[in-house]
Amino acid sequence: MDVGPAGTTQAMDDPTEKPKDLAAEAERGRSARTPALAISGVALAITALFLLIGGIALAVYLLA
Repeated sequence: MDVGPAGTTQAMDDPTEKPKDLAAEAERGRSARTPALAISGVALAITALFLLIGGIALAVYLLA
C-alpha cells in the first residue's frame, strides 16, 4: 500500500502486469479501448521504422 494525500492509502498497480493485460485486451477486441491500442501500436512501429531509415540515410549522407 502507498500513502496518498491526507494520509489515505491506495493500492498501486503492478507495472509488470500492465502490458500483458493490454495485450490480452487488444486480442479479445471487446473493449472500447481496442482501436486506440491497435492504432498506437501501429504508430509506434511506423515511428520506429521511420527513425531507423532516417538514421541510416543520415549516416550514409555524412559518410559519403
